[in-house]
Amino acid sequence: MGLLDSMAEATIKTSATGQRLYFPFGMFGRARIVPNEQEENKIKTFAKRSVVFGSISGLILIMLKSSFLTVMIAIILGLIMQIFVNYIMVRKYMVSDERMTWADATRMSVRKSDRRSLWVFFGLSLVMTLLSVFVAFANFAMKRDIWDKITLLSGVAFFGAGALFFLWMIRQAGRRE
Repeated sequence: MGLLDSMAEATIKTSATGQRLYFPFGMFGRARIVPNEQEENKIKTFAKRSVVFGSISGLILIMLKSSFLTVMIAIILGLIMQIFVNYIMVRKYMVSDERMTWADATRMSVRKSDRRSLWVFFGLSLVMTLLSVFVAFANFAMKRDIWDKITLLSGVAFFGAGALFFLWMIRQAGRRE
């Protein structure tokens, strides 16, 4: 199973009664009951296309060297459009009382993730953490503004947390096998 497949699968689970449940808004809403396999495949296809479209749009914005404000507006508009289209797509499905918890979300992500992809993301996070540390030390040596230092240390914390999260996911994936 590839990365896009695992991302699409992570929003769908089977309930205790055997119903296929789709969580269109993750932990922020109730599940929708998927009536058949054809509808489930439509949902998965839509999720994959959304990831590809978002990634390509982000790369285009980066290549155009857009301002920070332009990028933030594009991200917010993209998320609003995604939520709207998601709602339109699933409003015909019956609503279930079941909700996704944080534990469910992480468990489903680990169960559906490809272990090789997790190792790749762990490696990238580790590289970004090390680069952030290097740039932070260089910045401290140049005696720059305090906000630059805070930003760089935030980058170290962010990428370091990502590396630890992917390492945790790899460990969890090893337990499921």
